[in-house]
Amino acid sequence: MTREEVMEQAKALGWVVRDCKDPSYISIRAYKSETNERMRIGSSGEVYTRDDDGWMWQAGTIESLEQAIKERGQA
Repeated sequence: MTREEVMEQAKALGWVVRDCKDPSYISIRAYKSETNERMRIGSSGEVYTRDDDGWMWQAGTIESLEQAIKERGQA
């Protein structure tokens, strides 16, 4: 799938996604932070960054988001 198709399908699932500066990546809104942390690395190596509104965004490759969409469709 193309980047645009992946983003459209993610939005159809109700996920909030946005572009990253690197066109190989897409960010998905993960959770609202209760602290003032600006970045977090999860136990599996996932990277989260905080926006000015307090939302944490997980950056991932287009391929990883495409795989998550496929897995969600099978659930």
